[in-house]
Amino acid sequence: MTTTLLADIVGEVDAFVAEVWARRPEVFRYEAGPRLLPEAAAWEMVECGLLVAPYFSMLRETGGGATAQGITMTREVLGRALPAYADPAAVRAKYAAGRVITLNQPEHWHVGIRGVLDALRADLRGGANSVIFLSPPGATASSEHTAEQHVLHFQLDGESCWTLPPGPAITLVPGDVLYLPGGQEHHSEAGPGGSFHLAVTIEQPTSRELADLIVAEFLDSPGATEIAGNHHFLTLAEKTAWLRTELGKTLSDLDLAALVDQAVRNRQRGGHI
Repeated sequence: MTTTLLADIVGEVDAFVAEVWARRPEVFRYEAGPRLLPEAAAWEMVECGLLVAPYFSMLRETGGGATAQGITMTREVLGRALPAYADPAAVRAKYAAGRVITLNQPEHWHVGIRGVLDALRADLRGGANSVIFLSPPGATASSEHTAEQHVLHFQLDGESCWTLPPGPAITLVPGDVLYLPGGQEHHSEAGPGGSFHLAVTIEQPTSRELADLIVAEFLDSPGATEIAGNHHFLTLAEKTAWLRTELGKTLSDLDLAALVDQAVRNRQRGGHI
């Protein structure tokens, strides 16, 4: 998987960024999507019993996130009783009763999904994580995201119907990819045969985070270090003139790509994305 993935999905990347990104929902065609992970393979991960919460969960019936309550079991591993393993029978029963099952952060155990996220991180200069949704017929499986986050929904199998006010409803079939900008109101419902889709959330660094990095770099510059010992000898006008000149130099020499990369790394280390 290479960093040309975004172009494979959206076509002309410059047009996508200029006309669609952060502006409006859009559906794209990505024929390779359904080959990424068959639904049967996702169920095999549940059936093998090696998944441990929070790598799996089910959506709550009344909204408000997900839970693993009622679908876990304790297993004996090397003579120790360890809780929170997936209970395959309980998961299947909840799914049959209409509950949506999620496999969280599959990029940690699936090399193909990890490749997709690595490519999108590079293409979109942001952090990325993913969730797999196994939705029984007619179930609601709207993913939650904040105003800062963008989401790409890959329909891998089955169908899902999306209501995106104020626009018309959209039905996704295998191979479709729905882009949702941050803050987009939405509601999704699985089709008559159920729905199997991968949601990839992209979160780019905020303006404040970039500004904080610039200020930190500026304060570590030789000029700032030199003036720290004698700034009290300067008048307010001299300090202002110095600041204007030196900060201008920092901004003119700024490596924007490196700055964004550092901001993304900082957010990932801090657990934000």
